[in-house]
Amino acid sequence: MELLSRNSFSNCKAKAIRKKGFVPGILYGKNMDSIKVAMDKKEFKQMYIQNKENKAFDIEFNNQTHKVYIHEVQRDVMNDKEFIHFDLHKLTAEDFIHTHIPIVLENKSKIESQGYIVQQQLLDIEVKYEAYNTNTYVSGDLSYLQDGGSLTVSDLNIPQGISVLADMNSIVASVNYPKTYQTFDSETDIDRDLTKKMENMK
Repeated sequence: MELLSRNSFSNCKAKAIRKKGFVPGILYGKNMDSIKVAMDKKEFKQMYIQNKENKAFDIEFNNQTHKVYIHEVQRDVMNDKEFIHFDLHKLTAEDFIHTHIPIVLENKSKIESQGYIVQQQLLDIEVKYEAYNTNTYVSGDLSYLQDGGSLTVSDLNIPQGISVLADMNSIVASVNYPKTYQTFDSETDIDRDLTKKMENMK
């Protein structure tokens, strides 16, 4: 992936750059001035899919390789699949990434095959980790849960080097048997059922 300086365009205004099929952005970091950059729209989409906002990666700019991560993106309000701006943070070995990473539920299909319904309340959690950490998700095992059980943030398998900033008591997912309801063919059946229940209460 390669960044271009916006100064390389005859018209370096953001709107003009977008019309040429590029996404304007900013490259910044410690001990450097912010640089206005741009990237081919198709290449940026591919880069974003591969890295999102939680993974450090290499990028070329001015014949130099920089370790960066996507700090923020802006999308078109009329089409959220289209990017209109991005911020790249150049990293050093001392930097930390502060972001959200996805939660992967292990043995979900095994639990559901037993008739349980799994409801996932948290899809990702807020974390902080060193820039060169390669772990990009956390996981939680559902296999030990029974009806009415829940998995909390404290139950997750957190890789070494990742600091969780979320509430450790927050519920990630819960497991329950589906509720069953009795159906009736007619009002007569309903009356019979109510009469039977009242007799049982005597």
